[in-house]
Amino acid sequence: MPDGATAIAWRDIPPLPQPIANNALAAASSGGRCVLVSAGGIDASLTADGILASAFRWSEGDDAWTPLPDLPADPPRIASSAVALRGAVYVLGGYSVAESGQETSHADVFRLDVESGEWSPAPPLPVAIDDAMAVAWADRFILVVSGWSNDAAVAAVQVYDADSDEWSLADDFPGQAVFGGAAAVWQDELVVVDGVRSAGGFSLVDQVWIAALDPDRPNTFTWTDAGQHPAPARYRAAAGALGGVFYLSGGTGDPYNFDGLSYETGSPSAPLADTIVRAAGAAAWSEGPPRPIATMDHRGLAACGDALYSAGGMIAGPAVTDRAFALAP
Repeated sequence: MPDGATAIAWRDIPPLPQPIANNALAAASSGGRCVLVSAGGIDASLTADGILASAFRWSEGDDAWTPLPDLPADPPRIASSAVALRGAVYVLGGYSVAESGQETSHADVFRLDVESGEWSPAPPLPVAIDDAMAVAWADRFILVVSGWSNDAAVAAVQVYDADSDEWSLADDFPGQAVFGGAAAVWQDELVVVDGVRSAGGFSLVDQVWIAALDPDRPNTFTWTDAGQHPAPARYRAAAGALGGVFYLSGGTGDPYNFDGLSYETGSPSAPLADTIVRAAGAAAWSEGPPRPIATMDHRGLAACGDALYSAGGMIAGPAVTDRAFALAP
């Protein structure tokens, strides 16, 4: 097991105020403490009417989460991404579901000031996107890779520069265009893993791509095909990086719609509990600490200080959980 992976374990933190899945999740440092923000998602009904606008925050050491003003997304949406940058949390894209069942991807971006708890609009994404892979980098940039855009997975790579408060498009992602993949940044490298392609039906892609990043050329990604990881390929797993180690945890090997039912069979998809890890610069993967409970329907592992955080998601059933965890020493 890579250095840094053996001495950490999952532990419970206070549960969310209600069961929520597919919620946008990010962690920021505020007042010397880690603050976890959850926004949007879907409730225990797993129906379109259960898509939430609510948002909550938990500060390290608190006994419970507290409500924030609702995410000002109209209509409410799921499969948004959240990224913490410079004392703010950005909630990006996502999709809404109309009464007819029509799903619409969105380009909206909302910025939460973690100190004041106030939302404000931010520049929209160039490409409307949901179920994308989104990460912060170098305390300046947000990188959004691939995802679903209204009727297909797209290969777009979108870059936000906090210095100019502007988005731009980089060259397309060279791997399979997917939705529901996972990603994290370690040092100046971006790791992109798995996802579901839309061409020819919804099928999982076992892929690992690593991009060398250059802050002087933020729109230039030097991609390397890093092969595959131990099976299975995963959909809506939680990924994060800590101490030079990339963690990929939970998810499922059976892609599903927002109700937790398999695209292929219509039966409940089965969540995973295992965690696999890979150290920066290493070629091999190994086992990390398994999750306390098998979960899927995540938007990522939120990193702050020496911990990675997970909150909500789906468990077997399908059912929605309120449980939240920290992966830390």
